[in-house]
Amino acid sequence: MNASLLFYSKITLVHKRTDSVAIAELKVWLVPKSMYFPEGIKYSLFLVNYSTGEVLMGYDNHKPKGHHIHIGDSERAYVFVNVDALIAEFWLNVECMGYLV
Repeated sequence: MNASLLFYSKITLVHKRTDSVAIAELKVWLVPKSMYFPEGIKYSLFLVNYSTGEVLMGYDNHKPKGHHIHIGDSERAYVFVNVDALIAEFWLNVECMGYLV
């Protein structure tokens, strides 16, 4: 698969009440359109607790699952609109979880 990196960001965040540290890493690639990536976009946006490595939240569209969100140990489908909306929703949820952005 020929992929080119469209967006990358890695940021350290601090929780506003507990002072726990998390790492947000966002990766978005342009990929050839296919059955698994009909929009020509592949992405992985994750918020991970720095101390424990626990995934606090993640958005990705790896095959064969397609667009979905991880919140702790649960998963649910995600309706992808575009890259800007994806990144905006990720940051909104990070803020709702109490992390300072």
